[in-house]
Amino acid sequence: MKKSTLTIGIIAVLGMAYAGTSWYSGNMIEEHIDDQLALITNKVNLSQDLFTFSVTKNHYDKGIFSTKVHLTVTVSPRESTIQGSYPKNLFDDDVTIHHGPFPIAALAKGTFSPQLAWLQYEMSQQANPTLWKLAGNRPFISGHTSVSYDEYITVKLASKAIKMTQAEIPAIDDSILDISHGSYTFSCYADGSDGKAKVHLDKLFFLSDGNNFNFDDINMSLRPLNTIEDFDYEFNIRKVKYNFDSYLSKGNFNIDNLKSKGRANYKNRNIDEQSSIDKITLNFKSSTPKNESVIIDKIVMSQKNILNDSNNTIEGSLVSRIGSIIYGQQNLGSGSFDINFKGVGRQFFDPHFETTDPDISESDKHNIEFSLNKLNWHNASGDINVNLLFNISEINSSNTDVENYDKINTLKFNLEAPFDVLASLSAQIQNPNTKQVTSEQIAKESAVIKNNAKMFFSRSPFFIFNKDQTEGIYSNVEYTKGNQSVKVNGQLLDKKDFFGNF
Repeated sequence: MKKSTLTIGIIAVLGMAYAGTSWYSGNMIEEHIDDQLALITNKVNLSQDLFTFSVTKNHYDKGIFSTKVHLTVTVSPRESTIQGSYPKNLFDDDVTIHHGPFPIAALAKGTFSPQLAWLQYEMSQQANPTLWKLAGNRPFISGHTSVSYDEYITVKLASKAIKMTQAEIPAIDDSILDISHGSYTFSCYADGSDGKAKVHLDKLFFLSDGNNFNFDDINMSLRPLNTIEDFDYEFNIRKVKYNFDSYLSKGNFNIDNLKSKGRANYKNRNIDEQSSIDKITLNFKSSTPKNESVIIDKIVMSQKNILNDSNNTIEGSLVSRIGSIIYGQQNLGSGSFDINFKGVGRQFFDPHFETTDPDISESDKHNIEFSLNKLNWHNASGDINVNLLFNISEINSSNTDVENYDKINTLKFNLEAPFDVLASLSAQIQNPNTKQVTSEQIAKESAVIKNNAKMFFSRSPFFIFNKDQTEGIYSNVEYTKGNQSVKVNGQLLDKKDFFGNF
């Protein structure tokens, strides 16, 4: 047998084998597509309670190597009070499903691993004529979905850059919306497990009534957890610019490198996040030569909120640090903030929240504790420090007024604000266009602060003006439930007299 004949025979066998496996994959897809669409629909509807999500297919046309099908995705609100015409189409277009094991479309994208199916999609002109035109008479969205043989689904989409004005989108009024190229990746197993989502936009610009927002290099990632409501997230924006121009003020507000990541629950609002900003710059434009720029450097924040399901109260913490604040040419110093709280009603964070649990009543009583562990401001002259611990019992969500001071379990307060530190800070604010303030300028501000402090607080037992031979505004308060007196700056006051002054 000639080698050429053998080669032709091998190619023919491989061709028939490839066609056969592609046909087999096409049959598998046809056999399971309804179940998979139903599974996706069910997962989306279980993950939220605002809308009913639906996916339907028609015009199913199967070939040997690919299948063409029309998919329609709609949403309808679950609350009948939501106005508007529903259901609304989120997607209504044809998609092409290339059969495995090695779809040509997948190979063309550099994917050489076996795939059960590869869905190729480009938004048609008929699907949205406006977006087609704005994208330069090209598909606004294009992309693909790959389905591996172990049923792992990956969706990768890309959007064209578009610029919308009132001429194209009348609903946005006298505005401009400019969106750059974007990429979007979503992946999970068919049963919804191991889900991931990533979104990237090069730029987003919005102009309205003389004010404009500009976002550069936006990156977001989301990973739902097994509980459906919980998810890990990460959010980064390289630069945010906001220019404002109104009859009240004119200027700009810039943010450099905004980063946030953590874990959240969208139903009970639990959150554990860490955020940072490299720099915030605020400039006010005025007709005077006075420099009104403010630069806040190195902001770091950690926040945690946990809902107590038994009484709809929240326990949490907030820790924040500021590297420096520059006002004009003056470095005003650095600061830190650290608080903890327990028993705070969810209504405080969500004013529209109403419990639907019949076992929880707004009249149920609980303890509230607030702890300001640290409030510090540091500059070249020293530190200002404030601490507070407050615990009160038998408070309910419908009425948090302190009508009976006997409910207070603990009250501790400490304030240390030396006049030198306050005067230095005030002198810097009064003279922003010089790098240093003089001793005369500090002395002038110190005299004003001392006079004002003694004028307003000299008759109050809560404040003293000297501690350890350092002049300033000081206060130290301690009270524990059961005591008949409150210790104020080393002196004992009858608790009735003390709390009667509030």
